[in-house]
Amino acid sequence: MKHKEYDIVVVGAGPGGSVISRHLAQLNYRVLLLEKRKEVGIPVRCGEASTSLKDMETFGPFDDDCIETVIDGLFVYGPGGTHLDVYKKNTGIMLNREKFDPCLARLAEKDGVELVLQAKCESISPVVSGYREIEVTSPLGKSKIKTKMLVGADGIESLVGRMVGLKSLQLHQHTCTGINFEVEGILTEANYLTFWQGQDFINDGYIWSFPKLKSNTTNFGAGYVIPKSKGKPIKEVTLEWLEKLFPGAKIKRITGGLIPVSGNLKDYVADRLILVGDAAHHTNPLTGGGISAAMKAGREGALVIHQAFQEQNFSKAFFKQYQDRCEKIFGKKHKSLLKFRRFLLGLPKNHQIEFYKVIKAFVENNYNYWALLKHPILTIKSVYRYYKSSH
Repeated sequence: MKHKEYDIVVVGAGPGGSVISRHLAQLNYRVLLLEKRKEVGIPVRCGEASTSLKDMETFGPFDDDCIETVIDGLFVYGPGGTHLDVYKKNTGIMLNREKFDPCLARLAEKDGVELVLQAKCESISPVVSGYREIEVTSPLGKSKIKTKMLVGADGIESLVGRMVGLKSLQLHQHTCTGINFEVEGILTEANYLTFWQGQDFINDGYIWSFPKLKSNTTNFGAGYVIPKSKGKPIKEVTLEWLEKLFPGAKIKRITGGLIPVSGNLKDYVADRLILVGDAAHHTNPLTGGGISAAMKAGREGALVIHQAFQEQNFSKAFFKQYQDRCEKIFGKKHKSLLKFRRFLLGLPKNHQIEFYKVIKAFVENNYNYWALLKHPILTIKSVYRYYKSSH
């Protein structure tokens, strides 16, 4: 570390950490970004799908090879042979995280952020005289640094929140375990994200096939909520489905990890501290996707921290407005998706099939609500079941 004292220290150089660091550096703060790994973005621990290119470009500019595929729709293989073909041009993108994450970190460094790799946050002090003191272990040994503001962007295994007393521990019943195989060639529709979900496949999660056109590979994987009792390991389950759906597919490498699907934490701020991204459980409870939410949270967090410096108010109560901003942008949607997930996964097979038929009619008729009358009885049943499960 170049200095003993910083305006802001950010722990974790994922998308959320790099975005908030860069925005704060652009506002002329002295920012230190700590990353515990040897390289930013490695190993990759997700399926690499994210939001629309238009949304993503607001955080750029990015190198061309960061974007693998522009996604124009979703195809879902549902229960009982009821499938969904959801066409929506430019609905998302496939990233190359090994290139995208380092690109974000370089943009932050270019704007003045000090990035230190292989730097692990060992302890965090309470607030004393307007600072928190952080003990950091790096290849140069142990050092202590002082910061006026601390940001925890250290992922699902986040220690920062727990070190300051936040209830950020991920509970197993709200956690997915997933594994991703990078497979040679394009296995499914080139510009679609493809899923298998429901009682005929993996009910408490899903199987995915995400095409990476520039690399001519496919991310094929599976994930499900950690079961209460022991079952087959997720790797074994995913291998079985890969062989069943695409016999002879050649696996280039395997990645995996845990995914928070609990919805946003109730509290992820404290005096002179906020959490961002997976550390705050800023992930979609239905899909597990969190790249876009982490980056948006990083941008909003930077604005609130800037305001805190201007007003010299770094209290937990002040930072509640950061939580309010995140709630408005994606938190309310995440709560709705959490209710929907619980409803969908709780349906027996015959009810799932009925529900899929209702959604299929809705989608095939350009999202016209009158299309729901195509199956009036099934629609009424599905609405009643959803209402009952939500109350």
